[in-house]
Amino acid sequence: MVDRPRPSRLSSEPDDPGAFTRRHDRWYTALAGPYEAAVRRLPVWKTWIGRALPHLRGPRVLEVSFGTGYLLARWAGDVEAAHGVDFNRRMVETARGSLARAGATASLVQGNVEALPYPDGCFDTLVSTMAFSGYPDGHRALAEMERVLRPGGRLVLIDFAYPADGNRIGSA
Repeated sequence: MVDRPRPSRLSSEPDDPGAFTRRHDRWYTALAGPYEAAVRRLPVWKTWIGRALPHLRGPRVLEVSFGTGYLLARWAGDVEAAHGVDFNRRMVETARGSLARAGATASLVQGNVEALPYPDGCFDTLVSTMAFSGYPDGHRALAEMERVLRPGGRLVLIDFAYPADGNRIGSA
């Protein structure tokens, strides 16, 4: 018997992108504290997002939707210019604390991945972990990511999926 992967099930874009974004923003604001604790304590989470680290190349790197800043604090000191953008104001504040605890610095802004506040081609690498499935317009978000990457730049994207092998907790 041949073990074949199941076909992926793609979700559709929300009927009301604004309501979708407001709902996610409220949810992340309410859960910022517990979310920070979970990211720091759950080995599986650290493993998932930590897989991005070997792929980051500088000197200019942007992390979109950085959440609590756990990953950002791990790589920001290794590049010449670390940048981050997140939609949620509370996550930006939490990430500033994460960076301070790590002794790292980055230019953080509150903004929308569907309208990134950066010029064309200004980053060598763009990283996004566990966030893409939360964008109301994935095509637009991806187009913006591509726009701010320099020609030949790297997009490092890690997100949720239900693996064909049934390994829902992402253990190795």
